[in-house]
This record gives sequence, structure tokens and C-alpha cells, in this order.
Amino acid sequence: MVEISERMNAFLLNDKKESRVAFGSTLDRELLPLKTPHTRAGNEMGLRGVPNLGPGSYNNDQVSSFVHGLNQKPVGKKGYSLGARTAQRFSKKNNDYPGPPTHQKTVTKLREFPPAQKPFQCGASRFPQLRVDFTPGPGCYEFDTARDRKVQFHGSFGGTQILKSPVTLICNKDEEYRCMKSGEKPVGDFWMNNKKQVLSRPSYEAYKQELSEKERTKFLDKFFKVRDCTDRHEHEGTNAKLRLMSDKDIEKIRRREAYLSLYY
Repeated sequence: MVEISERMNAFLLNDKKESRVAFGSTLDRELLPLKTPHTRAGNEMGLRGVPNLGPGSYNNDQVSSFVHGLNQKPVGKKGYSLGARTAQRFSKKNNDYPGPPTHQKTVTKLREFPPAQKPFQCGASRFPQLRVDFTPGPGCYEFDTARDRKVQFHGSFGGTQILKSPVTLICNKDEEYRCMKSGEKPVGDFWMNNKKQVLSRPSYEAYKQELSEKERTKFLDKFFKVRDCTDRHEHEGTNAKLRLMSDKDIEKIRRREAYLSLYY
């Protein structure tokens, strides 16, 4: 009786109640590998396929048989014998074919010639006009000059090689130049110094004859040969350059002039 009364007093006086929940939940405990957490790691840990399918449960004998392989191939339902053919047994022959000499020309047929529009079927000029501006004459070369000359280039080690042109191209932009000696407008290539003083070719040659070697070195060495840009591009009163020749043609002319300048 004493033990029962003590247990009754402990039960009535004790405020703490015993929890009937294990691990803080009354749900069934989820275990791996059938249940995985809803995280990236759980997605990698889960079983793939049917978890309750064990060895010996596959129909391997059915899908690997000879009959199953024949059923998967698209074959004719009538079989492979002679009666399975559906094409016409005796087809109609088309005899409407051209013969061997049909596409050949008749060798004995007379040839017909159209009337000639020009004498001897040739309209070229008998005495063509030669372009003497790009081809120097026989007496323009120096026979006692050194051979094996090479075109010079501006450049450095590993840098871009730029052709050294004997003529400098300038854009006058409708600016008119006058020779400082004759006062006339120069024709073709002319000579100019850094002060934009201009000498025509006749005036330059005249100075070479009139001046002494010392005066010629002091005065004429400051001039360099220039050319107007009218044959390369147009400006039309602006700074824009309307190209008249392609870059390929310009490069051909520059290389030809650089080569011919070595000999005359």
C-alpha cells in the first residue's frame, strides 16, 4: 500500500508529462535508400528504376528470341516466294528511242557563213597608238649604270615594310600652284620644298644647268618631286576623297615607278 500511495503522489504532484512521441514526430521513420532528403545530395543518392524489381524478374527470354527479332523487321506479309511478287510479270517495252546517229551532225552538209561586217573579219587598227607614258624609249636607259638594283622600303625589324616611292602624292584641294621662276602652272610632276615653293620640270632642269655644284646642293636638294592627286581621287571642295582608282591599280603604278626610277 505504501508503494502505491507513493506512486500516486508522484504522479499527481509531478508537472512533467511523459511524451508519447519518439524523436519528436509520430510519423513513420523514413530510411535510405527508399526515402532520400529533398536536396541535391538526396537526388544523387536515390535509387533509380523500380526499387522492388529484383534479379530474375526480366523477360529476357522473350526479347532475345529469334521470333522477336523477326517481328521487329518490316517484311512483306506475303513472304519471299514467287507468289509474293506484286509487280507486273511482263512489262510493256518502250521502243521509242532515238538511234545512234540521231545526235550526230551531217558531215556532208554544206556550211553557211554569215556575211562579214568588216574586211577579213578584223576590226583592229592597222597602226595602233602606243602608250608611251608608261614605257620609256630606247635612249632613256643608262648603259653604264650598276646592275641588280633593288627597290627600297621603309621599315624596321618586325615592323611594316612601306615602299619608298620616288614621287610624293599631294592633295591640293583646288589649290593652284605656280612655278616660282616662270610663274606658269606646272604640267605633270613638279618639284616642291617644305615652304611650298614650286618649280616646274623645265625650271628645275634650267637651275641645274645655271647653278654651280655648291649652289645646286644648297638650293635644289631641298626640293622633292610631287604629283597632283587629280588622277587618284577627287575632293569636290571638301576634305573627303572620292576614289577614282582601286588600291590594287594604285599599288601597281607605285611599284612600276619605283622600279623604273632605278634606271632613269
